[in-house]
Amino acid sequence: MPLDAFVLDTTAITEVRLRERLGVSSLVEVVSIITPIIRDARIKAGARFYMTPSTWNELRRSLIGNKVPLDMIQDLAAWITVKAPDKLSLKIPAAIFSEYIADVRRRLYKGLRVAEYAARRAARDCEGGEEECLSNLIREVRDRYREATRKGLVDSIEDLDTILLALEIKGIIVSSDEGITKLAQQLGIIHIDPTDFITTLQRIIKAFTQ
Repeated sequence: MPLDAFVLDTTAITEVRLRERLGVSSLVEVVSIITPIIRDARIKAGARFYMTPSTWNELRRSLIGNKVPLDMIQDLAAWITVKAPDKLSLKIPAAIFSEYIADVRRRLYKGLRVAEYAARRAARDCEGGEEECLSNLIREVRDRYREATRKGLVDSIEDLDTILLALEIKGIIVSSDEGITKLAQQLGIIHIDPTDFITTLQRIIKAFTQ
C-alpha cells in the first residue's frame, strides 16, 4: 500500500476522538502534537501531505474559532501542500455518478416523509401553536431531516474536492466523514481514520529512523 501521499480532510485534524487518542482536551493541544509528527514524516520519510484550498480554508476557520494561535496554524501549513484538483481532466465512472443520483433521489423522498411527519405532529401535539411545543418539534425535525438527507452523502464542495484530489494524485484520504469514505470506497481510493493516521505516521517515522 502506498504511504507517501495523504490527502487530509478537515476531520484529519479536528476529529474529536483524536483528543482522546492523544490524551489531550483541546484542539490547540492536538495541533501542537500533530504538527511535529507531520513534519518528521515529511522530512525523515518523504511523506507528502495535501489539502485542497476549500478544505484548508475550512480548517483554518475552525482552528481560529477554537483559539488556535496563528503562529501554530502557520507552522502546520508549512508542511501541507495546498492544491486544487484538476476538475477538467478527471473522470468519474458513469456507474458511480448514476448511483449517486439515485441515492440523492432516495434521500429527497425520505426528507419529504420527514416533513409530512412534522406536519402531522404539529397538528396533533401542538394545537394552538404553543411556542415550546413547536420549538421542540423543529429541533427534532432538523435532526431527522439531516439524518435522512445528508448522513453518508458527499454534500459539499470541500468533500468533493478532497475526493477528486485523492483520485488525481492517487493519494490516501484521511477522514472520518462517512460520505467521503463511502465514495472513496466506490472509487477504489484508500482511506484511513484520523486516529489510525497518527499511528501510521508514527510507524513510518520509526521505520525510517531505525
